[in-house]
Amino acid sequence: MDESSLDVSVRIRRFLTKPAKERLGSVRYHFRALFTRRSATIRLPFGGKWALEESALDAQLRSGAFERAETRFVEGILRPGMTALDVGAHHGYYTLLASMLVGNRGRVIAFEPSPRERIRLEGHIRLNRCENVRIEEVALGAFPGKAELFLVEGTEDYCNSLRPPAVNAKTRRVRVNVTTIDDFLSSTGLEDVQFIKLDVEGAELDVLKGASNLLRQSPRPVFMVEVYDIRTQPWGYAARDIVRFLAERSFEWFSLEESGNPRPVDSASSSFDANLVAVPAERMFRFSETVKIRS
Repeated sequence: MDESSLDVSVRIRRFLTKPAKERLGSVRYHFRALFTRRSATIRLPFGGKWALEESALDAQLRSGAFERAETRFVEGILRPGMTALDVGAHHGYYTLLASMLVGNRGRVIAFEPSPRERIRLEGHIRLNRCENVRIEEVALGAFPGKAELFLVEGTEDYCNSLRPPAVNAKTRRVRVNVTTIDDFLSSTGLEDVQFIKLDVEGAELDVLKGASNLLRQSPRPVFMVEVYDIRTQPWGYAARDIVRFLAERSFEWFSLEESGNPRPVDSASSSFDANLVAVPAERMFRFSETVKIRS
C-alpha cells in the first residue's frame, strides 16, 4: 500500500470510529462546502451562526459536544446590559454567546492577539451582526510590552500560547503587543465589568496579576477560567496556583455540572484539570439566587 492509500485508509478508520452524530455533521459539512463553494454555516446551541472550517473545535461544534456545561452556565448568569470580557476569544464562540445575552445595552470586549484567529473572529461578528462587540488586538499579561505568540498549525489552533504549546504540532511565531487588564480598563474608562472568561493557554495567572486594581474594587467580576496543569506547566507553575491566587482574595471556586449548575470545589486541592468558576464574596448572595448551587 503506497503512502497516499495509507493516508486515506487512516482517515476512513478515524471517520468510522467517530460517534454517529459527529459523522453526520462531518458529511453535511463536506457536502455543503463542495457544492456551494463556501463555508457551511451551522446554528450554535444558543442560536448564533458559525462558519465551519476543518478544525478540532469545529468538529466538536458540529457534534454539539463543545463545552455544554460552560455554555449553560454563561446563559444562566449574563443579563441584558452587562459588560463581559472574553480573554482569549479565539474564533468567538463565547464572544457571540455573551453578545447575544447582554444585548444592545451591554458590551463585550474580545481580546485576541493572533492575526490569523482574528480573521475568523471578525467574520463571525459580522455574520451575527454583533454591534456590541469590540475586538482588542492584544494579549493580556502581568505587564505591558511585547511578546512572541506561538501559533499552532493544523486543527489544534485553539492552543496558541505565549509559551511553547503543550501539543505535538508545528508552530510559527508572531510578535504581539501585551497589555494588562488594569491598563486597558484605565485607558478606556470601562467600569463595572461583571464577567470575564479567561482561557489563555497557561497565562491565566499572569493575566490575573495584571488585574490587581480590578481585584481590589467592589463589586468584582465573576470569572470562568481554564485551570489545567498541562497548560500551566510551560509557564513554570501549577494550576492550583490560579485557584489559590483568587481564593486568597475572597473568591469562592466552583466546578460545573453538565446542567451548568455550579458545585463548590476545594481550593486546597493539589491539582486541577477543568474549566472552573470563581465568584467574589460580595457577589455570592446574588449569585446563589441566580443559579442553583449543588452541594
